[in-house]
Amino acid sequence: MIKFECETCFQEYKVRDDRAGQVLKCKSCGSKMRVPTGDDDFEDDLYEEEYEAPVRPARKKKSTGSSKKKSSNNSNNPITIIAGVCAFGIAFFIAYTFVGGLFGDKKNDEAAQQKIVDINQELKELRVDLKEYAEAVRVAKTKEERQPILDKMKTTLARVKELGEKQKAIIAANNKAKSNGNAASKNSSSTSQQWVSLIDLPTYSADWPESSNLSIDLKGIEEDKIVPHAFSPFIGLRHEGYDVYNIDVWNLVTEKKVGQVSIDIEKNWYVSQSKIKLSTDGKYMVLPFKTNDTKVPKVASWEVSTGKKLAEWDADVANNSIYSCGISNSTRVYTKTELRAGLNSKAFLKLWDLRTGKLLKEKEIDPLKFDNIHNKVSPGGKYLITLGTELGSVEKELVVYDLESLELINLTYFKDILQLKDKYFTLLEMNFSPDGKELGILLSNSNGTAIWLIDLKTGQASNGYQALSNISEVLSNPSYQGEKLVWHPSGTGWLLYGAWYLDRQRKKVLWTLKPVPYVIMRDEVYLTPHYLLAATATALSDKDGRLLLDQKQFLVPVQIPEKLVADDLAAYDSQDDAILAKGQQVSIDVNIGDVKFGNIEEVKPIIEDVIKQRLEAEGFKVTLNQPIILKIEYHEQDGNKLQLTKRGKPTPGNPLGRTATGKTIQSTAAAFKLSWIDVQSKKSLWTKEAEVNPRFLMLRNANAESARKQMFQKIQRRLMSENIPYFIPKDESLSILPVEIKLPE
Repeated sequence: MIKFECETCFQEYKVRDDRAGQVLKCKSCGSKMRVPTGDDDFEDDLYEEEYEAPVRPARKKKSTGSSKKKSSNNSNNPITIIAGVCAFGIAFFIAYTFVGGLFGDKKNDEAAQQKIVDINQELKELRVDLKEYAEAVRVAKTKEERQPILDKMKTTLARVKELGEKQKAIIAANNKAKSNGNAASKNSSSTSQQWVSLIDLPTYSADWPESSNLSIDLKGIEEDKIVPHAFSPFIGLRHEGYDVYNIDVWNLVTEKKVGQVSIDIEKNWYVSQSKIKLSTDGKYMVLPFKTNDTKVPKVASWEVSTGKKLAEWDADVANNSIYSCGISNSTRVYTKTELRAGLNSKAFLKLWDLRTGKLLKEKEIDPLKFDNIHNKVSPGGKYLITLGTELGSVEKELVVYDLESLELINLTYFKDILQLKDKYFTLLEMNFSPDGKELGILLSNSNGTAIWLIDLKTGQASNGYQALSNISEVLSNPSYQGEKLVWHPSGTGWLLYGAWYLDRQRKKVLWTLKPVPYVIMRDEVYLTPHYLLAATATALSDKDGRLLLDQKQFLVPVQIPEKLVADDLAAYDSQDDAILAKGQQVSIDVNIGDVKFGNIEEVKPIIEDVIKQRLEAEGFKVTLNQPIILKIEYHEQDGNKLQLTKRGKPTPGNPLGRTATGKTIQSTAAAFKLSWIDVQSKKSLWTKEAEVNPRFLMLRNANAESARKQMFQKIQRRLMSENIPYFIPKDESLSILPVEIKLPE
């Protein structure tokens, strides 16, 4: 008899030996699974690697019965399925390329193997992300801390699953090519189409005041807010509770509550709060869900002003799922449903009247031409922009659907429209401009972080901003719950990671938000024309680590100092007498303290070079013996003690399948202090301190020296991304640029 587990839900099975290698369907979750053969141990040996995680007390082993029950009940939990999917993707690649190299036709297999290598590169990056998220979930103490991390895990897992399907598809296509010899030319054809104008003006607008007295009590309110797909004054606040969703809808301009919707959540419903949708005019709300008994995907709609339920309807047949849903205009809802069946998957785009649930139009679409995570509806609700790919390719496409006809009207490779030389990049965020005339794209690649702007009339792209390194190194510590790229309502700039406001014309950060201290994750902030909206009392603990209980949270306005910023910019442009001015010559002073596994002579020139590049990118000229210097104080010390683990079989209690070896290594932590110094007065004009202390590392050579090496690479990226002041005035009525705005504590 052969014992094995479903790779998706970990349901245990026992079958006869003669069924080895057969593909079966899991009775628990419906996923396809392959019965192991004797060669599986060989794959495991190929894949064996080591990594580190923080030392934690061993947990008591649960009984077998309890473990099985938890496994079946949590088959949709991302934590319990990530390891199986990741291990499948990488092991599949290794087994195929190794065996193909031994027995296959090298000339015919070369192209297919290269595609798999490309996919594997992305899979490795995703696996690192998944394991970092898993570690963050382990250390999270409350559900509120875990939920946003779980959402990120779901997003990443969806991409991992997609890549796994692509790997299988590549082999199938390659085998077909061997027999007919024409598949390669078919796969190499271009998908780019002639651009059509996609301008879509907003259907709702509001006159925002220059200031606000808004104060909404957030006691008992869920952290995730419900906002429309385009810039709008309406927001939904859901009260805590699982049996009934009580949602208050507010008009942030009039500062009044305009309605409440009460949704009775039936026991057989599966609901994701993040899928609740609100129309831009604040009149309607829709909720997609699935029934656990019939497995039928459904949608229900409500009128906000009266709280009346308008309609409830089946969005597709049983076992299909709603992967995307939104209100396209004031009275219409689109759904994207899909039946996941590997290469036989089918997807449908449908348009509904939300007042009656009547189906207005439907169209079958290619599942590869719709990304369930990265998709945005234009301000007027006419178009939907998403990502696509070709079968067996890692190159991303920009895909546009007309939400009136449901036709795919544009398909263009990202590398073509953005003129990217590097086909490997990570799409962080994309958002329409509030006027519906442009699309902003935030991405990172080997060149750093960039904002690209696409003119939706012509399809022409331009670079709006380029950073030398990945700015998430700075802006994700602590991490942020909201969108990473938000347009200013005027279209003159962007709020990045809820922390930096970047001016479009100058390509400089004009103001920053000082993070609330002692938070694990920063709450979302909302950008209006003249002020921000932010929650008070978001810190979880005080400076001594004591939990802060019974805090009174409110949603309040935080004024943007527009006049101060304007005066600062005028002085900066005029190059009036200033302590630190545009294009000024400055010096660097690097002081290195204790260093582990190296010496000061090795570390100092590296730090100096990084800081020099950073300052020159800001327009400064770095020379010797200048009256203003940027001083860097750097030292290393013992960091977290990390436990060495190795790959094992995933279980519900250990989804990553890592088992402790009983060994630990000492990691290295580093701290740095940046200061602008006036040499003559020896006065510090500006200072910032930070620390990097890894809690989790991925290492091939698991030793303290390699752990320190990886940390030092992270320090370099962090210094390259740091936001360093580029203007310090002598006039005390002015401020340093960028201006720092303090959020309410």
